[in-house]
Formats: sequence, structure tokens, C-alpha cells
Amino acid sequence: MIRRIIGIALLALFTISGHGQAHIDARGLGLCNAYTVTSRGISAIGYNPANLGYTEDLGFSADILDFKVFASNNFMSLALFNQYFTGDRNGDPFDLESERPGTDQTHKEYLLSQIPKDGFAVDLGVSIPIPLLNISYGNYAFTSGMEYYMRNSLPLGLFEIVMEGNQVGRSFDLALTQDVLLVTNFGFSFAIPFEKYNIGATVKYLAGIGFAGVDSSGGTFSTQPTGLESDGFYRYTRAIGGNGLAVDLGFNTRKIGDWQYGFAINNVIGFINWGSDDNMIAKQIGLIESLIPVRDILQISSDSTTFSASTLYSMEMKNVNVSGAFANSDSLFQLQEETVATPDSIRMNYPAVFRLGGSYQYKQDFILMADLSTGLDDYYFADRSWRVAIAAEWIRIKMIPIRSGMAFGGRYGREASLGAGLHLLWFDADVAIKLLGGASLASAEGIEIGMSFQFKR
Repeated sequence: MIRRIIGIALLALFTISGHGQAHIDARGLGLCNAYTVTSRGISAIGYNPANLGYTEDLGFSADILDFKVFASNNFMSLALFNQYFTGDRNGDPFDLESERPGTDQTHKEYLLSQIPKDGFAVDLGVSIPIPLLNISYGNYAFTSGMEYYMRNSLPLGLFEIVMEGNQVGRSFDLALTQDVLLVTNFGFSFAIPFEKYNIGATVKYLAGIGFAGVDSSGGTFSTQPTGLESDGFYRYTRAIGGNGLAVDLGFNTRKIGDWQYGFAINNVIGFINWGSDDNMIAKQIGLIESLIPVRDILQISSDSTTFSASTLYSMEMKNVNVSGAFANSDSLFQLQEETVATPDSIRMNYPAVFRLGGSYQYKQDFILMADLSTGLDDYYFADRSWRVAIAAEWIRIKMIPIRSGMAFGGRYGREASLGAGLHLLWFDADVAIKLLGGASLASAEGIEIGMSFQFKR
């Protein structure tokens, strides 16, 4: 499993380096993604294509070099790590059995309570448009890019066993998750301006490079008086090559005094059909595998007609004890592997996201923005929890805009961002950083960094 995860990550990095690094708008990142109304040009794509209708604000834009990357988890912050895993004041190991001041809860119990019930999860994402293939002109735009997303989780029961021991009679849940997605997209966007509002749409072709994931898992581990017992299992499915389609829809008002409003639904239609030989990746598999062994990494048969596979792993234990282990040591923690049938084509829905936003501009001094968003699905980059973001951009010195934002709700609970730019006559450079799961470097559980360089006119 670890070998496959590393291999998929290397495939993603290889693909990134092959396409170069391009537009991911750092301005939107610095505004904590409160960007449904104020994005313009190619920066509007992915947020609200109706903003292309503001040709009086921006008539032409093109990428030079941009990127955005994030990494996060749902448990560990720098402050928590320093408190418990770097030793006490004398440098000795921290006493986790001692009680927290003012409570009857031990530090060990507190640590376990901070791990979510569905386990300890780690996320990694990269979004990189392809240089020279992201251009807006007037109220039209052509965009392209690559999205890589990975999420892995370990069951809470594993940490309970490590910290509390395998108590007799207690069962520990073994359910885990893994999702890896690598997709290249090519989109055409347009906006139709009216007197008081704009409407817009983006149609994207999704060229699936590869995906892998645990689509079902479960079972328990327990220690009984007669020995160890387990019925843990997980089914691991993967595929390379896919064809898909996604559609974004957007609406915004023309400025009503100093106010503006809008909404968008990204991926209102979105799907990828994986695993068939009728797609760009599968047709070029020979060339691709001359550089990197994709199917070998994913443990998919090298048969030219096979582009998907599914394997069921199980760990069956019944009354495993010391005497039995000495008699047959191979029987302890024996993992069984079975190839199971997969359909010729695997259909995956692409997650949808709803956004509602507004902005207020005070003279030529600053812009205030607010967004409300939620995922219509609950996997990959979408989350059904509501998220509200507020942000401000100081524009009094147009050459050096400064921006900041905060968000509450959603997957990370709290977010905070800070960004700045250098805007010259035809050239914009922006940088931004966003903290995930906390409002400071000490309390945050993740970080997102972006940088963008664009021609604008």
C-alpha cells in the first residue's frame, strides 16, 4: 500500500513538472476564497464565470507562472506537538498519565479526545493550470490545468490500542479511507452581459489521469480471553484513464452603488468514466509507460485492454494466542489478498460546490467581501458543511494591494489568510498564505500557499 501511495504521488509530481506550473490566483487565496463576486478575467474561472462580463474592469489576462499547494490534517497542530512530543521543561518525556490542571482528565485521554471519531486524516492537494493555455479575452476564456488530491486516514482504534493497550473484551474499529485523484481539465468559459446583471458558464473536458481509493472497509480487532480476534477488511480500487465532463454556472449583478452580489454552482454537472480504453491517457499508455510504469505502480495488469483493478484485503484472526503463535508463527497477522471483479467502466461523480457572495467598495480605499459556500457532495475537495468567509483588500496604493481574510465552518473549522501583490501597468504578481484549522501558525493544522504571475490589460 505504501509503495502504491508513493508511486501515485511521484506520478502526480512527474505530470506537474511535465506541464509546468501555471495560474492559480493568489489574490483569491489571500482573500480566504471570498472571491465569488470580485474575481476577474481568468481568475474568475473556478469561482464564477459570470465575472467575465466585466470587460470594462479587465479585457485581457493570461498566465505566466502560478501554483497553489496545500497540506493539512485533522488533529495535530504545532502547539500540540510542542506540548506533548518535544519533552517537558527539562527535556524528559512528557507524563501523559498525569491529570490536566483543573480537570480529572489525563493528558492521554485529552489527546485521544482530539482525534475525530472517523480517524486521523491527512490531506494533500496541488492545483496547477497549464502555462500559455489560460487566457481570457473580452467575455470569453480558455483555461486548462491539473488537479491532484490525496486524503488518507487511520482508524481511531489504532491510536487507542497504542495509547491504552488492547484491553480484554474491547473491540476497536478498523475502518480507514484513502482517496487519490489526478485529473487534467480543459475548459471554455463565456459570460453574457445584460444591463443590470451578467450570466456565465464554463464547460470543461475532464481527462482523468488516475485514481485510487478504498471504497469499502471495516471490521474490528479485539482481545478475548481465548486470544486475539479480527475480521478487518478493505477493498482497494484503482483505474487509469478517464473521460469526463463538468459544467459551472454563474450569476452576478452589476454594481448597485458600491455593492455587488453573485452566486455560482461549480460542477453542477460533473462526472468521469474511468478504466476504458477510449480516452486520451489509455491511447497514449505506451508512451507514458516508457517514462513511468503507471500500471505497475497501481498494480493493474499490463494487458493493453485492462485499465482498472480492485483487490480485497482481509485480516482474519480467531483465538490467536501465544501458544498458537509459537506453533505456527505465520498465522499471526496474516493478510489475505483476493482480486475481485471490476466493471469495464467506473463512473465517478465530480464534486459540486455552491457559492454565494457579496462585496462593498469604499471609494478607492478598500473592498469588503463575504462568501457563503457549501459542497453538494462530501468527498474529495467538497464538504457539505457550510462555510462563511469574510475578507478585505486595501487598494489605496494600487501598485501594492494588501489583503486578508478569515473563514469559519467547512472542513477546517477556522481559516485565516494574508496576501499582497505588486501590480504594474501590464503585469501582476501576487503571493498569499492561508492557515487551515486555526488562526495562527501555532494552532493551525494545515497550510496553503499560492503565487501567481499574470499579464493583464
